[in-house]
Amino acid sequence: MSKKSAEPEPAFSLPVKPPEKPVALYYRSRANSKAAKPQFDELSQRVAKLKVEPVEGDEEGAHWLHRYDKDGQEVWSTRHPSLRETFWYAEWEYGIPVDQWGA
Repeated sequence: MSKKSAEPEPAFSLPVKPPEKPVALYYRSRANSKAAKPQFDELSQRVAKLKVEPVEGDEEGAHWLHRYDKDGQEVWSTRHPSLRETFWYAEWEYGIPVDQWGA
């Protein structure tokens, strides 16, 4: 008798408007910058959608919090040790209460 594989956890996503004064700032270096000092772009205000999904292969319950721009391009992601902590982080960073995720 073969074991039935566990059902994959659902991913959750929501549109979002970044706060005027972000609590967390994210930067990406400019790959083509020829300046003597590194050049960086601030990305925090580009976020238009959040997506939470489990980290593939992680048996401890870690989840990704992905941030996408209005064109659907990933801006950046952060990894969190549990689904609950991922939702808490989204609430801290964007003011989205846990119950709005439908989880």
